Amino acid sequence: MRKRPAQRTRIPAVHQLVPRLAWGDAVGNQVRYLQALFKDWGHPSEIFADQWDESCRDQARPATLLPRAMAPGDLLLVHHSFQSRLVPLLKRTPGRKALVYHNITPSRLFEGFDRKLALACTAARDELLALQPLMERAYAYSHFSAEELRAAGYPAVSVLPFAVDWRAFDVAPDEALKAALQEDGCVNILFVGRAVPSKRIDDVMRVFAAYQRLYQPHSRLIIVGYLNRETPYGAHLLGVKELLAAERVRFLGRVSAAQLSACYATATAYLSMSRHEGFGVPLLEAMHRNVPVVAYGAAAVPETLGGAGITTLTHQPEDIAQVLAVLERREDLRQRLIAGQRERLRALDQEAIATQVRQGLRPFLEGHSSAPPERLTASVELVCPALSRWPEAPLSRMALHLASNLAGSRLLTLHAAPASGPSELKGDGNVWRFMPDQPLPPHASEALPGSSSLEMALRRSQAPVVFLGADTAVARASLPYVSSRAWGIREAADSPGTALLEGQPGLRLLTLDPTTPEATAASLLEALATFRKNHARE
Repeated sequence: MRKRPAQRTRIPAVHQLVPRLAWGDAVGNQVRYLQALFKDWGHPSEIFADQWDESCRDQARPATLLPRAMAPGDLLLVHHSFQSRLVPLLKRTPGRKALVYHNITPSRLFEGFDRKLALACTAARDELLALQPLMERAYAYSHFSAEELRAAGYPAVSVLPFAVDWRAFDVAPDEALKAALQEDGCVNILFVGRAVPSKRIDDVMRVFAAYQRLYQPHSRLIIVGYLNRETPYGAHLLGVKELLAAERVRFLGRVSAAQLSACYATATAYLSMSRHEGFGVPLLEAMHRNVPVVAYGAAAVPETLGGAGITTLTHQPEDIAQVLAVLERREDLRQRLIAGQRERLRALDQEAIATQVRQGLRPFLEGHSSAPPERLTASVELVCPALSRWPEAPLSRMALHLASNLAGSRLLTLHAAPASGPSELKGDGNVWRFMPDQPLPPHASEALPGSSSLEMALRRSQAPVVFLGADTAVARASLPYVSSRAWGIREAADSPGTALLEGQPGLRLLTLDPTTPEATAASLLEALATFRKNHARE
């Protein structure tokens, strides 16, 4: 009797879902890169999108077709960076799923300029929590982003290396533009990016104005990227330009690849003052073109630079202008900086990255089980952003006193220094340290930055929350989600932001009297005990 031929095991498809597929967009580039890898590894792979650019029409399939396209055993990577409205679709889509997180810009960075974008960013973080139960794994392109995923309760979070196709940058420069930028002998400072509030192009102009006024009158600022002059932020940038009265500030808008090459070929330095980057591709692009990078060390910027370039911990224009002046005048320093940037790029070699990506995705592709996310069991969340940097400050001492008197409590604070390596969610004992969205200021009198991951941890927790520093950015961002179980301790009744805080429903405000801190602590401990009793009856 003839034996039937053994059936070949079907190789599962690895599809991807992205809200919008755009040409030249960092997310779109990663989606196409991963699709090419999956196909090289033998997996069928399609890109599903809710929207796409005309140039991507042949690369995308409508997201509505996804549930029927997923065969038994197929896998799905869900890319998330902005409001998608795709959670209901994913709930009815079969198959194993993993999230690829490109980070979400904090909504506060759009406040005062674009209410619609601010609301969309808030909605995107709501979706990040809603997606968590659907995902068996999660990936990020920086430890900064991975920390927020862990804070949101995602299981098996790991960091993928960011892949850059350097061939796309190796385009001959536009000779006409190159000549125009060189013929007058100006020192050219360059920034590349969309004109949105989070990029803080107004700060780039302030730094340049200080540099031109104090050090190099014969200089030019080149700003490349889409600028809508009709938006509030676009109009703001034009107003700042007029106010500063700096000469030779050029908004080039969108440019061709050849024109962009000309901009890099003539740049003395690349300057970024962005307040938020989930990774930061233009920083790498500048390093690839041998342009020294000076960047404000916000969010994942220190990780992207990887010790190369110059990361500033201040956004004061005069301080950064001085750095630009030294770079221009010290050729030896400039060459050392460029050499360090080249060394950083060696770690991003195409073959090495492909191997690392495969290793990172292997547990998902092979169906390895993942440990469940760690459950949060704190009895009280004590939020003191200043604790790590200024442990002797009155509010920090109060936080430590409360922690010693509240069994099972957890202290949440910010990293005292920029974290460019693996996340350290748990520090020592019950103190958890989170990466701040921007560097901590050098002086205790200055406002502290927010922390997307700390704020996410509070949203996920169900415990009462005590803000030691009730007018901090962390408190203001978190209160809409926790005010019914929150207390705030301020140093004075007229602390900045007090009026805003007093308008939060349910928030209980206490004022710390430095001469009798025990009285404030006793009042809070009594209030928490009453809160627990009332909730125990419910």
